[in-house]
Amino acid sequence: MAEQSTYNTDTRFPGLVARWLKTLDASSIWLSLIFWLFLWFFVVDVFNVDQSLLPNPTKVIQQVVWLWSNQVGAGGLLTHIAASFQRFLGGFLLAAGIGSVLGLWMGYSRRADMSVNPIFELVRYVPPIAWAPFSILWFGASYGAQVFVIFISALPPILINAHRAVRSIKPGLINAARMMGASTFTILAEVSLPASFPLLFSGLRIGVATGWMALVAAEIVAGDGSRSGLGYLVLIGQQTLRPETTIAAMLVIGLIGAAFDVGLKVLQRRIIRW
Repeated sequence: MAEQSTYNTDTRFPGLVARWLKTLDASSIWLSLIFWLFLWFFVVDVFNVDQSLLPNPTKVIQQVVWLWSNQVGAGGLLTHIAASFQRFLGGFLLAAGIGSVLGLWMGYSRRADMSVNPIFELVRYVPPIAWAPFSILWFGASYGAQVFVIFISALPPILINAHRAVRSIKPGLINAARMMGASTFTILAEVSLPASFPLLFSGLRIGVATGWMALVAAEIVAGDGSRSGLGYLVLIGQQTLRPETTIAAMLVIGLIGAAFDVGLKVLQRRIIRW
């Protein structure tokens, strides 16, 4: 009986430690958020900062609630979130599809790498916002122009990580597939792609971040006149001298971006189990 009791305690201990560490991580996140909110309150109140320059957190949260239930431009906050999400999704999915396929192909084929890489190296260092005038020239002030800016922003990290993922695969795996008579497509789909998942997901997470950041610039610079989107709320707050509106929109942008990253992490854990 004593041996059985010791065995149960020993096997339960690692699980208890893992749960405790997970709880500690979650607590650290909340404590960090509380600390920064307190610091924000402290700076505004102690230094008597003008509310027209930097409103306190309470005023910003009240503005988020107000935006949710009142119409600004095309509608309430949910309408603006939906409009931004639609634009972001168009640009990001395009970048994810083209970037992943092209990166895998460049990593697999030296000829493709030599053909595409020089022009890609020139393009990827150009700031995404610099493409806004050309996007308006090519697509007009429209949904297409905004999608293009987001696409250009999200493409480089996705393509680079896909390229590196294939190059990091052990040559023996690809050679074994060739010896078994696998075609190029089969090697890419059944050997290169599964082995590339970890780095591919890293590229997608970076692409989400860069694309979502470019969204605001795309909506402000290449706006389609629909008066919708989180970028529109940022701009309207600046134009009406209401910083609480701008900061409220920035807060929502940050929360949605963080939610995207968490969602990709969860998806990565479900797909990649090794």
